[in-house]
Amino acid sequence: MKYWPLVLIALAAPGSAAAEELLRSDFQQGSADPWRAAGMGDVRLTSFAGNVSMRLTAGASAEVAVPVTDKRRLYATVKIAADALDDDAVCTAEASRDDGATWMPILSVGKARADAVTLWPGGQALAEGDGGLRLRLSARGKRATCWFDDVVVTGIANAAASGARRALGGAALLAGEGFDGPVDLSAFAPAADAAKPSATFAGRLNLTGGPMAGFRMIAEEKGYERGNTVRSLPDLAIDLVQHGDALIPAQRGLIPSTHPDWNWIVEPGRVWSEPGDDGLTRAALPFALQERNANCTHNGMLTFLFGADGTVSNAAFEIASETCRYRKFDAWGFVAARLAPGVVSGADAIVRRDEEAAAARLPVRPIEERPDALAFATAAGPEPTVYGAVVDGVHYRSACATRHGDYPACEVIDLPSYSTAKSVFGGVALMRLEKLYPGSAAAEIAAYVPACARGWAGVTLEQALDMTTGHYRSDAYMADEDDPSIAGFFEPEGHAAKIAFACTHYPRRTAAGAKWVYHTSDTYLLGTAMGAILRKRKRLDADLYDDLVRPLWDGLKLSPTLSTTRRSEGAAAQPFVGWGLTYQPDDIARLSRWLMQGADGLLDPRLLDAAMQRAPRGGGLPAGFPGFRYRAGFWTRDMGVKLGCPGSLWVPAMSGFGGISVAMLPGRDALFYSFGDSDHWDWSAAAVALAGKDAPCG
Repeated sequence: MKYWPLVLIALAAPGSAAAEELLRSDFQQGSADPWRAAGMGDVRLTSFAGNVSMRLTAGASAEVAVPVTDKRRLYATVKIAADALDDDAVCTAEASRDDGATWMPILSVGKARADAVTLWPGGQALAEGDGGLRLRLSARGKRATCWFDDVVVTGIANAAASGARRALGGAALLAGEGFDGPVDLSAFAPAADAAKPSATFAGRLNLTGGPMAGFRMIAEEKGYERGNTVRSLPDLAIDLVQHGDALIPAQRGLIPSTHPDWNWIVEPGRVWSEPGDDGLTRAALPFALQERNANCTHNGMLTFLFGADGTVSNAAFEIASETCRYRKFDAWGFVAARLAPGVVSGADAIVRRDEEAAAARLPVRPIEERPDALAFATAAGPEPTVYGAVVDGVHYRSACATRHGDYPACEVIDLPSYSTAKSVFGGVALMRLEKLYPGSAAAEIAAYVPACARGWAGVTLEQALDMTTGHYRSDAYMADEDDPSIAGFFEPEGHAAKIAFACTHYPRRTAAGAKWVYHTSDTYLLGTAMGAILRKRKRLDADLYDDLVRPLWDGLKLSPTLSTTRRSEGAAAQPFVGWGLTYQPDDIARLSRWLMQGADGLLDPRLLDAAMQRAPRGGGLPAGFPGFRYRAGFWTRDMGVKLGCPGSLWVPAMSGFGGISVAMLPGRDALFYSFGDSDHWDWSAAAVALAGKDAPCG
């Protein structure tokens, strides 16, 4: 391949004790060394509004080699803008750890985001390897113009863990000083010389919220700005039960707050003792901040010291990853903590529930043990929170990579459902309702949602689940869902405003059941109608989630995190149904497998078979792209050609905003999932890997 030197600059500077900056290319000084360009397209530096970027046109690429000696974890970030992309064109950044033999995606921007202005940010924790690191920027397609900027590579040295431990040592926690920047998250896990806990925690932990001492906004898309309120923590008061070395929160799932932006989620953590902690016991708790009235989830860790006499240190927290397309940040600091000792009500039941959920998990092995691990990494796309595959009852899972080391509690990391809830809440709820009360799926929305009395006659609950209500403004793919007017549905916190939008915003355009148009508001209507049917058939105070769906999860011993769902504010407390659940990795793996295997006969078989593409195969109306359909709240994709089948092979899948996918291979005990936020949904490489040499084409 022919290369020619560009005149660019790469700046390297030391980072925190945990991470070292190995490469920074922002192009502001007007030179390009050490990048080298190749291909047939044009490569040059261009300036817009005082900012300099590297522009590549179709067929061009640029590469750079980055030294990575003694670095155990690498993280690459980049910003990409695009213009004049044809349907198959893409602007992409990739990395290789084996001298270019294989390439891993960092970020890609396609036609949907090609506005010629926005520099879309993204990043990727890179696979470990013995070789060096190469980065490649490319403009692919017959027609493409791409701009690349702010290319940064950081590396965590082998000595980073000890530096992180010093930053959060006993003296630092007691004084609340010295936590000056993000550290490797190994600081929130037991050290090599950890011993059994010397004290037992019993009572309530109180944290005083307020401004985060350290905060670095990485990306916040236009239209989603929230000002300084996102830079503060809510107060937290939570009862904790210690059992051995486990520290278990009494309240699971969403913990409401009065904060304008955030609710807490707190997961089970660990307790242990370490030399240098003045005889106190150290605790660490995984947590997440989840956006109010939305599903963006920012994962973090919390640690503090406590003693048998009620002594408690300051609590240190760090947030270093998220599943959130439009807002990414690092946050860190100390918060004041107080321990209110006491006996926690129902402690034995809290421990038993946690142990049962842990015992029910599938056996887990690193996904790197799979010979097709690269295919799964490719299917996961850039910057996933976590991804994995289930094959013959074994859960192969990636590490939960963050910008500052691996998340130390990957088994309980919190994952937002976004629109996968349309499948596992909306779809499963109607299947269960139909099983208990036959005829529910054929009931009309207008009969159970008074606000829809005009204009919705003849539209059934099943058609709302299928998104074939006949109500829409535009039938172009995602045009209604992406229109700015959708804020009138998502932004109000109360039920009345949401239901008014859902019933009146989209006029009747065609007969129900004739055309698929994607509307989250249709699933909200479905949930409202299902709740009304349940109250009529079961009891007046019956709740759609707590009384119909949650018992299914309890029967499966899924994590207690699924005990709650996001709801409208106010007395109605209407479950969102179309979004708003929170999973852990094992939850989505076992729940999907349960559906594939027939749901223990607890769901209506006709609807379940339709969703799982058992009968009829290829059922559902065309959904946006050739070879895609939508049925009973589930997507399906024809993978016949890619899997070498003589005819169609329809693979059922779930999908969520930002880049969340769950694909379930029919006829096999095999599925793939990925939770990310880079707008990557192409799981075809995983389906090919799961099928192997003998695809289930029958």
